[in-house]
This record gives sequence, C-alpha cells and structure tokens, in this order.
Amino acid sequence: MKAEEYFLDTSIIIYAAGKPSEYKENCLKVLQNIKTRKILTTVDTEVFQEILYRYHRLGLHAEAVRLAWYVLRLKPRILAVSQKDIESSIQLYNKYSPQGIPPRDTIHVATMLNNGIRKIITTDKHFGDIITEVERINPKTFT
Repeated sequence: MKAEEYFLDTSIIIYAAGKPSEYKENCLKVLQNIKTRKILTTVDTEVFQEILYRYHRLGLHAEAVRLAWYVLRLKPRILAVSQKDIESSIQLYNKYSPQGIPPRDTIHVATMLNNGIRKIITTDKHFGDIITEVERINPKTFT
C-alpha cells in the first residue's frame, strides 16, 4: 500500500523559519517529520520561487538561499509546473479570484490535482475552506 502523500505549502517553511508565532513550533514539527520520513511530501517548483522571492523582497538573500537548500535536502518529490497545470490554474483562478485567492495558490492546487494529491499541509485556511477541491491539513492538529 502506497503511503499517503501531502503537498507541503510554503507557509509551513516560512512559519518554521520565522519569528515566534502561533504556528512556529507545529511547523517545525512538520518539517522534522518530513526529515525523518514520517510524512511523505511533494512540492512544486512554485514553492521554491515563493521562498526565494519572499526573502529577496525583504533583502534577505542569504536566508532565501539557505531555506531553498533546506527544502531540497528534505527530499520532497518536486513537480514541474506543466502546461496542463497552467491551464487548470487559469480555470481555478477564474473561479476563485473573486474571493481573493492569489494565482500562486491556484498553481499549487492545479499541480496537486493533476498529480493525484488531495491534501495540503498549510496554515492558509482558504485551502479547503474556499478551495474545496483539496483538503487542508492544519499543522497544529497534524503533528
């Protein structure tokens, strides 16, 4: 039987690397469970773009590089974003943008769905609440 696979959202990495918050400790536990292979995770290339872009905008270039390498060392399955994913993402964006869903999140969802992944570990409540095609796994209750 194949182990359950989860999409790892960028929010988990950002909270784990950030200042103390309501999510920090739980996000650190999620990453530790990934590192020890207790959780099987997948990311798409957009996750790396988000990490690098966020820290680039903050002028924290060394932190951007450190976090991107850290995620690579976790050895998640990395999905390229395909033309089919972009087409699906545009449809999802058209459906959900009126509710404020950003395009990067519709890219994640499209890539997940096109690769048979239905669960996302994230702090972002719009996954599962608004975007109903996927199930949100809250890091507070998952670890």
